[in-house]
Amino acid sequence: MPVRAVTFDADDTLWDFSAVAGLATAAVVDELRNRYPDFPGTPGGLTDARRAVGEESPDGTSFPLIRRWAIQRFIADHIGDDPGLAEEMTELFFDHRRRHVTLFEDVIPMLDALDDDLVVGVITNGNMAWESTTIAARIDFWLAADQTGVRKPDPRVFHMAAAAAGCPIRQVVHVGDEPGSDVVGAVRAGARAVLLDRHDRGGMRGADAVIESLADLPDLLAKWNTAEIEGVGVGPHPRPWPDDDRLDPELLAGGDRRNVADRFRYWRRQAILAELDRRRHPFHVAIENWRHDLNIGTVVRTANAFGATAVHIIGHRRWNKRGAMVTDRYQHVHHHPTIEEFVTWAEGEGLEVVGVDNLPGSEPIETALIPEKCAFLFGQEGTGLSEPARTAVGRVLSIAQYGSTRSINAGVAAGIAMHTWIRQHTR
Repeated sequence: MPVRAVTFDADDTLWDFSAVAGLATAAVVDELRNRYPDFPGTPGGLTDARRAVGEESPDGTSFPLIRRWAIQRFIADHIGDDPGLAEEMTELFFDHRRRHVTLFEDVIPMLDALDDDLVVGVITNGNMAWESTTIAARIDFWLAADQTGVRKPDPRVFHMAAAAAGCPIRQVVHVGDEPGSDVVGAVRAGARAVLLDRHDRGGMRGADAVIESLADLPDLLAKWNTAEIEGVGVGPHPRPWPDDDRLDPELLAGGDRRNVADRFRYWRRQAILAELDRRRHPFHVAIENWRHDLNIGTVVRTANAFGATAVHIIGHRRWNKRGAMVTDRYQHVHHHPTIEEFVTWAEGEGLEVVGVDNLPGSEPIETALIPEKCAFLFGQEGTGLSEPARTAVGRVLSIAQYGSTRSINAGVAAGIAMHTWIRQHTR
């Protein structure tokens, strides 16, 4: 199966947790020495307390609580019982750790090199406040044990990741540095496992592959995908090659396995985009994304099929690209933080914003005349158009339904609306 999602362990995979934790531990000891000049404790002693408390704690105890108990014991052993001081030093530890997290040098280049259509997630037993990291915007979902209640190597957390990515577990690749939790858990769940062996510890240890740097990951995934799609598309072009600037020499030489129409085989990506731009239809599609709507991928894919000028995402910028099937590479996708900003933009472009939802007073789309220059606006799955969206649009179209549910899937509704436009305005 092709790779649809890649998940990462966090600590000591994306960043050097051991080094940062060591610095935070030293910061706590230094502060205690500043306050108590004769303080006999050492960073090594605090680390030993952390290890001992972790071994004594019941399974499932959160890491922050273990850290808090360890600092409390450390202070009690060397100073005496002082819960207020222990609480203050615990906050100092976590604040120092948050402020000094540094990504490994291979992380950003690796993320830049991954295919745009891959869903990227994190599965961690740690408790880093990931929203404050420099890669937060690059991650589609983050599963932390303290929030899910499930720790690696429990296979259930890997199945949670597959559900978050919207793909079967066998299309997930997990990357981590721990054979016991990352590799064992992923393999038991049915995912492929990549062991990150930065320090040359050696051995596959049950992994599907071993890499020494995250820089090796994009090529590995591409190799696996190439093996999976060997029968898709066309192979190398016979020589002599056509004299056409639109064609990509690498594709001509190696074959074109992309999900593109046959008329675009061997074309450069920018050449395909330029050809599509030349004949796009003057309608736009917008969808609200207040809860990370998985339907956006379907909307983008359908907009590409019907030649929409652009897709607009309103609300959260991040969205699950799985459903787009790589068509977002050839479809213009724009972001607007709020409904009001989108409507202001549309008015400036001379576009009528047309809501699509089964609301009281809406017009049947089957008989409505749709303006040639317009922007269809869709709400979230289930809830439909938000209150600000209903207020902003002057016109709402409904789609006739004959079953028991209140509404149909937002991606399906978008396809019906776009095809209705096509029937009215193309010959």
